Amino acid sequence: MRDIRYLLTAWGNWSGSRIGTEYKAAWPLVTASSDIRPMLSDADGEIVDRAVGRLKHFDPLGYDIVVAYYKGKVSCRAIARKIENRPDYVTACLARAEAYVAGRVAELLEAA
Repeated sequence: MRDIRYLLTAWGNWSGSRIGTEYKAAWPLVTASSDIRPMLSDADGEIVDRAVGRLKHFDPLGYDIVVAYYKGKVSCRAIARKIENRPDYVTACLARAEAYVAGRVAELLEAA
């Protein structure tokens, strides 16, 4: 199993490079030669996107934190200030959400 944090980082880059995650990339993205951001193929991105989307029904706060952290590149401390809670609480919610997404991705990959 791939590292879930790497996978979610790549998902954040993948989903941020589209108008909406329901659309396939219609053109290659031009990046600087020094750009080493992890990216996903559309098939892998859609699998992770489905897992993250399912998280919204299971844990809405965890979903918001995952999207803000991985797609929006917002720190846990900034998220904690926004929701008026402690940073360690946000970190714990993020870890729980990552574990859920990892389980869903594994389940979706087995079904495929």
